[in-house]
Formats: sequence, structure tokens, C-alpha cells
Amino acid sequence: MSIDYHVQQKIYRLETLRRYQAYYGPNTPYQIVAEINQLEAELRRMLEADLTRPAQPINTRSKGKPKAKAKVAPKSKRPPQKSVRAKTVHKKAPAAKPKAKKSGFLGLSKSTIDLIATIAFIGMVFLFGTVIFAVYTQVNRGDQEAALAQVGSVFDIQPTLRPTFTPTVDPNNPNPEPPAEDPPPTGIEVAVIENPDLPSPNKVPTDIPTPVPTLTPSPAPSPSDTPVPSPTDTPVPPPPPPTPVQLEAQPQVPVQAAQTLSQPEPTETPVVPTDTPAPSFRFTVKEQGNRAFQRTNYQAIVIYVAIVTASNVPIGGLKIVGDHSSGIHVESALSDWHWSATNCLDCDYVKFGNVKFEPGTFSDGVWNIYVADDGGNQLSPVVPLSYSSSPDQWVWDFIIFSES
Repeated sequence: MSIDYHVQQKIYRLETLRRYQAYYGPNTPYQIVAEINQLEAELRRMLEADLTRPAQPINTRSKGKPKAKAKVAPKSKRPPQKSVRAKTVHKKAPAAKPKAKKSGFLGLSKSTIDLIATIAFIGMVFLFGTVIFAVYTQVNRGDQEAALAQVGSVFDIQPTLRPTFTPTVDPNNPNPEPPAEDPPPTGIEVAVIENPDLPSPNKVPTDIPTPVPTLTPSPAPSPSDTPVPSPTDTPVPPPPPPTPVQLEAQPQVPVQAAQTLSQPEPTETPVVPTDTPAPSFRFTVKEQGNRAFQRTNYQAIVIYVAIVTASNVPIGGLKIVGDHSSGIHVESALSDWHWSATNCLDCDYVKFGNVKFEPGTFSDGVWNIYVADDGGNQLSPVVPLSYSSSPDQWVWDFIIFSES
């Protein structure tokens, strides 16, 4: 297969990934960005190697022709096949250069420039909002201070006391008798104005009789039947001790026999079974997809599996082994070292893996799957996945097996 075919395939793949990047924008998955960078580097290296390849010398000499005629032919003349190849290469070289020139200002890509412009715009809007808020706060603070000053001036006003009238001493009665009722001194003398239309300032309280509750005699309670407690069982007294005559009548048991009878029988100690420790595996289930977002109308079962290290790096050379409840045994292909298995790049719920397990069409039952090495040794616990033959319950699954 020629190198031109590989170049065309890589250019086509790069254009497809560019479309995904233009669609997702700043939210483009890291796997797509990494593959775009890798393809650009490979295309640049392949095109530079093809353009800098030394030209082969043209042998125009043939049998029966003089050497002078060979010098007449131009040196740039090439066989038709090689000229077509050169034209094809020169036509593809400019097609790859615009991809490299998309770096934009200061060597940045268009998406990066758009992101920087968006962040700058948001920062400018935030700055203007902060300035407007500060001005608004200062204006409100000035209004509040003016209002507080006005309120303070109102509270600072001291009450003006009314002038007091000092009575003039009567020369005919230098020592007048004090009035019968004097109001208590309050520190401020108030002039008394006598007006028959106004009520008297000295009111006499009106006596109001307080009602006293009367005791109403209640009738005596009628005698009621007193409950008689039920008779209780009288405990039986213990039997009297045996008399000496009875002791003599009883047969005597040897001492050894008595000791043997007095010794308790040995009881068996129950043995508590110990829990068998669960087997430890190299991989454990780190994540499992949500079937609420994994509906499908495809008639075959597809399980996307990611076998990764503890730092989320794909591991190749392993496989998925599945056993159906009906007895069917299926094994997948070996996993690779890249994120090569994905459900849909245009979907809202995107999942990436490095191996797919496709046991067949939907049927009622449970598939028990686990990770195994190339020799079939189990490396993870078994994960049961139930499926139904009803089309309204068809789903695809996603599982991440991570190293412990």
C-alpha cells in the first residue's frame, strides 16, 4: 500500500476530528485533541520526508543511441509515473500547510483565541459591574448619612421649658395656708387653669364592687362496689428434712460412685466457623454506566469496557470473558492501549473505552462478565448484567475496571 493512501486516510481522519472539535468547542474531549495533535505531527513528518527525498537520476541512454543525444534531453524530465507522483505530492503539500497555519495569533489555535476573547469579555463585564456597584454604594451611603444627620438633628433639639409664674406675696396675708391637696413635685411647675367646662384634674376613683364566688354544695357520692381481688395461689411449703430413721433406711452409695455422680458431664464446645476471605483480584469495578441514559434500538448487545490503571491509563493485552445464564461462553478481542471504543461522539452521553464485548442479540437472561488475561485467568470480580428480549428494554452498558 503506497504512502499516498496513508496520507489521504490520515487527512480524512484529521478533517473528521476537526469537525468534532468545531462542534464541541472548548468542551472537546481530551482524547480527540490528543489524536488531532498526533495526526498533525505524523502528517507533517510524512510530508517533509516525501518532499525532501532525493530525486533519482534519469537514465536516458539506450542501446544504439549516441551519448550526445542523451545530453540534449532536459535534466528535469522524469518518467510519466514519477511526474504524476510528484504532482500529487505537491498538490497535497499545500493542503496540509493550512492546517498548520491555523495557529492564529501568537501561535495559538482558533479555539484558544476564542476562549481567551470570551474570558476577556466576561472579565470586562465583571469590571464594569464592580465599578457601577461601587458608585451605587457610595451614592446610597451619602444619602444614608444625610438622612442620619437629619434624624440626629431632630433628636438633638432640646425641649424649651415654659416660663414659671412666681406668686406675689399678699401684704395683708404674708403667711398663707398651703392648699389642702398639693400634687407631688415633678421638677416642673405647671400653671393651673380653672375652667368649668374642663374636667377636674383630681378625680375620685369610683368604688366597683368585686363579685365573690359562692360555694355551691355538691351531693354526696353514692357508695360504689369495691372490687374484690381474686385469690392467689398459696406457695407449697418445701418437704421436711428426712429423719435419722429414713437416712438409715436409704442405701449407702460408695464414695467413688458419689464423686462420679457428682462430676458434671463434659459438654462439647461449639466450633465457630471462620469467614473465608474473599479472593483479591488485580482489577475492581470503579464505575458503571447509568442505564437511564443508555437506551438503544440496536438489536445486538454492546458493552463498552475500559481497563485502566490506577491513574486512568488504558491497559492493552487483556480481554473480557462472559458466561450467559443459559450456558453460552463468549470472549472478546484483546484490549489496546488507546481510547478506541466509544459509543457516539455526537451524543450527549459519551463514554470511552479500550475494548468492546459483543456477545450477540438480546435474549432473556444474565451475562456474567469479568476481566481475564490472554491465558484466561480471572483478574476481576464477576459483574452480572441482565437483559431482556423486549425492544423497549434494550440498553448498552459501560464499565470501568481499574487496578486496585
